[in-house]
Amino acid sequence: MNRKERLVEEFELGKEDEAVGEYEALTDGYLHITTSLIADEVASLFGDRTGVAVDLGAGPGGLVKELATRFSSLLVIGVDISPPMTKLARDRLKADGMNNVVFVLADVHHLPFRPQSVTMVVSQGSIHHWRGVNIALEEIKQVLAEGGFVYLSDLRRDAPEEMVQNIAALLNKKQARAFLNSVRAAYTIEELTALAADAGLTNMRVEAEAFSRRAIAQNIKKLRGSPMKGLRQDALNLRVVSGSGKK
Repeated sequence: MNRKERLVEEFELGKEDEAVGEYEALTDGYLHITTSLIADEVASLFGDRTGVAVDLGAGPGGLVKELATRFSSLLVIGVDISPPMTKLARDRLKADGMNNVVFVLADVHHLPFRPQSVTMVVSQGSIHHWRGVNIALEEIKQVLAEGGFVYLSDLRRDAPEEMVQNIAALLNKKQARAFLNSVRAAYTIEELTALAADAGLTNMRVEAEAFSRRAIAQNIKKLRGSPMKGLRQDALNLRVVSGSGKK
């Protein structure tokens, strides 16, 4: 698989409802481990705050739920462009009795929030779907409050080929194709660093995603039982982080 050049065309998703079902299964079967790790990492970096947190590309709502559980004083808003995905997330978290979450149907390139009104912006596995990353980053800069916190996690296109193929082998045919396309559509650390600078986000750092010992210890039982155990997260994923968040 040649990943030197980014894949920029639309993925072959088929029917939207079918794509939502496949992604829900992928999230529940594999990605929930990383979601829990990210939430604990954010809690460690961000500290205890009030205000509004926004998850961009919230999907079925896994990260929204994890953050809402850890940050009971935050209103956590899940943003997604897909109506069926937004409905799925809303129904799932309503059934879980979460009362500090809201889901909004919106485009990351046109965020429906007032300037400097958002305390925290997070995202998991969504950046490579954004058609204009520079525009989305400018939107984040616009809505983020002074002293706010950003944690954007995504795949990296330069992940080792053997690792990528080993993960694809764990998935069904449709999930594997979507995963491989996502890797091809992802960015490198250097590319995202340049895009963040172009958007005026000079205080952001782009780096390999490595979790703290604390986050790993909090998820050790889940990791031991996961088909993704032993995965070198820093080789597969990167993250865009701004601010320590703590006061």
